[in-house]
Amino acid sequence: MGLSSYGKLPIPRLTPELLQLVKTGEVFSLGVDYQQGMLAPGVMATYSIAPHKRHTDPSGISPATAAAEVITMSIHVGTHIDALCHISELQDENGQVDPNGEPRLYAGDGKTVPAKDHVAFDGQKHNSIEKMPPIVLRAVLLDVAGYKGVDVLPDAYAITANDIQATAEKQGTVIGENTAVLVRTGFYQHLKNNNAVYRDAQAGLSLEAAKYLVEQGMILVGADNMGVEAMPPMDHSVHRFLLVHNGITHLENLNLDDLAQQEHYEFLLIVTPLKLTGATGSWVSPIAIT
Repeated sequence: MGLSSYGKLPIPRLTPELLQLVKTGEVFSLGVDYQQGMLAPGVMATYSIAPHKRHTDPSGISPATAAAEVITMSIHVGTHIDALCHISELQDENGQVDPNGEPRLYAGDGKTVPAKDHVAFDGQKHNSIEKMPPIVLRAVLLDVAGYKGVDVLPDAYAITANDIQATAEKQGTVIGENTAVLVRTGFYQHLKNNNAVYRDAQAGLSLEAAKYLVEQGMILVGADNMGVEAMPPMDHSVHRFLLVHNGITHLENLNLDDLAQQEHYEFLLIVTPLKLTGATGSWVSPIAIT
């Protein structure tokens, strides 16, 4: 079966234009380290690892031995990408936001579908992660913390459209059509230090900034925080705008510090979601090639 597009993500193709983004050939891993008990959204199970088979256990493959582990965690822990079925919006029958409405999911062309009609005991049936193709895109880094002259943005700081414009201007960065935009807040430092502010008061995009980025041609967004957008409030307005209304998905919990330190603001981004049938997202280990 051939690959297809997914929301705003195109069918992946490594074009000559994308190859021209590779100038140094240096590869950056944008994933974070998974640690026992690492910070996770309050409703999610954190990362946990335990031995399943030890080298000292009978193996049946003598003179070789083998070891293996069992890992448990929610999909939306650590570096991951959201499927379009991850977030719904409560809407009335006319597709307008209604706290008393029913949860509805992105369906393309300005349409939504009832979430309840697209889930079963074995997972999601509409736009689940196994349908997402590999991602090969031009990407830009917007180092908002760097523009502000700080290592880390203030707790719960909501990045404005003016912040985005000023950061891009300072860097000499043009967003352009069909571009992934990765936003650096500096909050990765809080994750490394196990500071609960990473979970409870994250700096990130405001709805205004998200709308501006879409107008500039963004088709994928990512950030070095837990949820891309500023929280609180916890209404997920940016998630709803991007996922439910525009088919634009999120990369969350990125490590963007090395890219920022070396001032790599444009690069080739490669992300390969796992084919987890019925899942609302996938753990990923994205790479940037500069």
